[in-house]
Amino acid sequence: MPNALALAVDLSLQTESTRRFLLAALESDQPGATSIANAGVPHYEALRFCRRLEAAGEITAAGWVAEARAGYQALLAASEAPSARRLERMSREDRPREKAIKSGINSLSDAELLALLLRTGHGDEGVLEMADRLLLDHDGLVGLARCDLDGLCLARGIGPAKASEIAAAFELGSRLAQAERRRDRPRLTNPEEIAAFVARELVRLDHEQFWCLAVDARACLIGEPRLISKGDVDGTDAAPREFFRHALLANASSCIAVHNHPTGDPQPSPADRAVTVRLVLVGRNLGLPCHDHLIIGDGGRFVSLRRDHPECWR
Repeated sequence: MPNALALAVDLSLQTESTRRFLLAALESDQPGATSIANAGVPHYEALRFCRRLEAAGEITAAGWVAEARAGYQALLAASEAPSARRLERMSREDRPREKAIKSGINSLSDAELLALLLRTGHGDEGVLEMADRLLLDHDGLVGLARCDLDGLCLARGIGPAKASEIAAAFELGSRLAQAERRRDRPRLTNPEEIAAFVARELVRLDHEQFWCLAVDARACLIGEPRLISKGDVDGTDAAPREFFRHALLANASSCIAVHNHPTGDPQPSPADRAVTVRLVLVGRNLGLPCHDHLIIGDGGRFVSLRRDHPECWR
């Protein structure tokens, strides 16, 4: 086993998630992701830290390596002593506000940007530590953006004022994306272009939305993408009628269906394929073809049913 403990650096930075994980893990002789999650640690967090400990040889199938367990117990005890918050340990020019002024706002990390919005920490927790905790607890920016005001207010240290400011920042980003889209009429000639156009708005949703994109003869978007329905696609029996109503009113030459999978996995379900077949058939009868149906996941993943499931167009 290496002399340096795998999670020592994380703990030295006063990372709340590391402390929370270790407090739960050290209570068990044979720590595992499931048992630690049952103790109140987010499962993705427990799994990530357990894998790091296993890779470092600090826990095995038999449980804790005694030297590692004793080392973490000592680190936790030492970390209980008062210490300067991370912001206070930084040189002035490396602090988020000064760093933004000197190097530009895009030089800041996600946590540093969030810290600028938060302005202050909570209790003994510094603002950077608080920003780290919020991102870890919500699985990053996408998860945090999906929280409504009530959900944000449930986070420790976040009251209505800070929750409103965080939600306003995400809403401004969403509206900016919409404003940029209105400025031009993008050409949507292939699945990659379609996915790049819609993903930023769909990926942050915690529920399914089904959209119609009306396009002209040059494959340029006409107007705005139209929200046809919310919820599971298999529950949208009226989708073809509403879908083509928008396309017809826009005087479109063809149209594109798009919906998201909040789970992050873009693979189509049988219901997704059935909806696609209905759209293709209705479009043929109307002389208004459904050009493609895209399913948007996370991390840039998407599925084009036209490309991956051409049988829907037969």
